[in-house]
Amino acid sequence: MKLSISLTLALATAASAFALTPNTRGHVATSSASPAFIHPSHNRALHANHGVDMSKTALRSAASASAMELNAVEDSSATALRSRGGGALGGLDIPLLTYFALWYLGNYYYNITNKLALKATGGAAGFPMTISALQLGIGSLYGLFLWLAPDAREKPSITLDDVIKMLPVAFCYAGAHSASVFSFSAGSVSFGQIVKAAEPAFAAVLSQFVYNKPVSKAKWLCLPIVIGGVILASVNELDFAWSALLSACLANVFAAVRGNENKKLMETEGLKDRLGSVGNQFCITSILGFLLSIPFVLWKEGGKLGQFVESFKTIPALRNNMIASALWFYGYNELSTMTLKKTNAVTQSVANTAKRVIVIVGVALVLGESLDFMKLLGCGIGIGGVFLYSIIDNLVKKD
Repeated sequence: MKLSISLTLALATAASAFALTPNTRGHVATSSASPAFIHPSHNRALHANHGVDMSKTALRSAASASAMELNAVEDSSATALRSRGGGALGGLDIPLLTYFALWYLGNYYYNITNKLALKATGGAAGFPMTISALQLGIGSLYGLFLWLAPDAREKPSITLDDVIKMLPVAFCYAGAHSASVFSFSAGSVSFGQIVKAAEPAFAAVLSQFVYNKPVSKAKWLCLPIVIGGVILASVNELDFAWSALLSACLANVFAAVRGNENKKLMETEGLKDRLGSVGNQFCITSILGFLLSIPFVLWKEGGKLGQFVESFKTIPALRNNMIASALWFYGYNELSTMTLKKTNAVTQSVANTAKRVIVIVGVALVLGESLDFMKLLGCGIGIGGVFLYSIIDNLVKKD
């Protein structure tokens, strides 16, 4: 458990320590040296006498200067390549690859520690709403720490009107998280993840009929594949529960609404500048989401909060895993947001698909959940359908 918490802190630190922006020094070196294969002064010397041949001394001087310029270009280019993680690695973007690795690691460990915390208090009959809310609260504390720590992260300069406009996104964010946690408490993590992979189906319906943003016919044709995969995965699910299925579907609805509302929010003039960074936006959303969760915690589990406090004090599996899962959740979500903003649509689709497969299979193996042939087949078909849904418009355009 100490190892898990140590890894958690490492992930959270990485979310603020790494820089995905290109190395400025490397770019400056390249741009400052690249234009000058023959210096302008040499060019003037070549044409000074309108076609008269240069003297041998002038030719040797021009050649020597040009060679020096070329050496400068090679040296600065090599320096820039090394600073970006290139050289023997062929110019790979090491910071971006590190973000991908930490995003996957954080998602994997969040699902494990979250399930262990839920099991420690009786699963769905325990405190799923309280645990989900506290996960948002603990993550928010880390975000606040970054604002208070010297030179860690610049504070946002948002207005009260900005906060009010962010409330719908924060509410959907909290709703999606709480519904997901309840789904994982009522059934297996792998089954919940398979159902959550069908989020594009919910997003398509909402975009088409609520937000008046038409979805292409090609994407509509992909949805039966996604839904069919989920149905196949559910047929022989040993831990199947209607509450788990319905909660995961509700999480998909919240996530789809959040995506559309977030697009509307970011169209607000000047908001990006006032937020300052993706990290600030996520922290504010987490804080608002936590505050909006409190009334629902009091409504659903307020009568047994005393029991939860006692369990938190006396059950290390609850205490340690809940804290760890909160930090894993905050860290991997911030990392995923920052990573996806640096990649194109196809890369995002591949990354999300690979993440689903790794989490579903990896978590099932660690937690001893069922992985029979029908479930794996349904999982493969469903996730494959999601990937196809993500890229189908590009494929159709190419044809």
